[in-house]
Amino acid sequence: MCTLALVSVGHAQMGGGMGGGMGGGMGGGMGGGMGGGMGSIPGTSFGGVNDPSMVPITEGFRVIPSIAVAERYDSNVFFTAKAPGLDRSDYVTTAVPQIRGLYGGNAMTANATVSANAEYYTKNTNFNYVGKNAGLILDLSPMLNGLWNGMSFRVFDSFRSTPLPPSFLVGNQTGDTTNPFLRGQQVGRVNITTNNVNATVSAPLTQTLSLTGGYSYGFLTFGTSEVQQPGTLLNSTYQTFTVGMSMLLSPQDSVILSFVNSEFLYEQRVGSFSSRGGTISWAHQFSPNVTLNSSAGAAVIQGIYWDSNVQTTIRPRGNMSLIWRDNTTSLAMAYGLVFSPSYQFQAQPLLTNIVTFSVTQVTPIPQLVGMASVNYGRSDQIGSNSVNAISYTSYAATGGVLYKFTPQTFLNLAYLYSNYDSQFGATNNSFDRHVVSISLAQAFY
Repeated sequence: MCTLALVSVGHAQMGGGMGGGMGGGMGGGMGGGMGGGMGSIPGTSFGGVNDPSMVPITEGFRVIPSIAVAERYDSNVFFTAKAPGLDRSDYVTTAVPQIRGLYGGNAMTANATVSANAEYYTKNTNFNYVGKNAGLILDLSPMLNGLWNGMSFRVFDSFRSTPLPPSFLVGNQTGDTTNPFLRGQQVGRVNITTNNVNATVSAPLTQTLSLTGGYSYGFLTFGTSEVQQPGTLLNSTYQTFTVGMSMLLSPQDSVILSFVNSEFLYEQRVGSFSSRGGTISWAHQFSPNVTLNSSAGAAVIQGIYWDSNVQTTIRPRGNMSLIWRDNTTSLAMAYGLVFSPSYQFQAQPLLTNIVTFSVTQVTPIPQLVGMASVNYGRSDQIGSNSVNAISYTSYAATGGVLYKFTPQTFLNLAYLYSNYDSQFGATNNSFDRHVVSISLAQAFY
């Protein structure tokens, strides 16, 4: 779930208020689109187009402070189903001070943000909080290119501490579906801490053949729960290693063969599972503005549980995304068939179908930008026909407009609807959420 304020100032995850700050949050990929610069911090909504501090990187070091304030109506600040006598709605005031650091040089480029997220609740004053967010993109390719011609190395990192647990990435402009904590699984209001880091490397062997590799690490930990949860919450950690070969088939086409190994662990020692397999990926550039990325493969999934029971199965996986970017439109559509950890009820691997759509569009009205985002996620426990199998279905849609008074001052109006339905045996948890928000963001440069 997400509050509209989220969309207003770049908040990245559905499930939070403006929790991602104006540039932070979870997620992956480089963003980009109309946001400019070297790309947006992982988890940034709509590629940073709604953040006035998101400017292109120039030579040297630059610091850009900014502040965003917002007011929203939230129909469900508890993230729970209806209950007799429970008023789930509230009016929430949010303030997000942020500092963005940009550096461009011969050796590297960097884009980093640090922000706080303070929220005041009119009815539920015990929900008032101050959260913390940070994000980083570090590109060391310029330095390594001098040692190995054509070599690239990039690091992406994001951190978030908040009582608003995430479910989806709002305004996913990268088509990336690799973050296992942003696939629609929604828990009740609870303090969480999460961090995700991703590193990618490419080293050319010939003009058409390159070595590729990657490493991802992330965790999601739960603290004090502010509502009655329908099931046990499980602290989760994952890491993924990728190694492969990339071949340039033509100026418009490239293919990558990869081996992917992922490990998913639970802190409570209730189980773990791994996936090992291969994928073949194909990228095609239809034009300078339109790109198609796809991958398909299979993996052996092995689960080890608290009673030493070992289960092994084979499942397919894949991803497809279409990216369209020009001077007025930034659009991304993606579908992923992926493996996810269940972090509520029981430690189990899930097979997830996830669909994302995101678009920003410059309108005929000067300085007015329209934004829309749709997310859908469906997960089912892998290899189980038990009546206690875990499953969930989630969807959310948001839309809004952004008006740029100046390059430093943005006003955002937005609306969000989200719906969540999870099942574990006879336990069902279903709820929805409406959010309407207005926000104002000001950067100082």
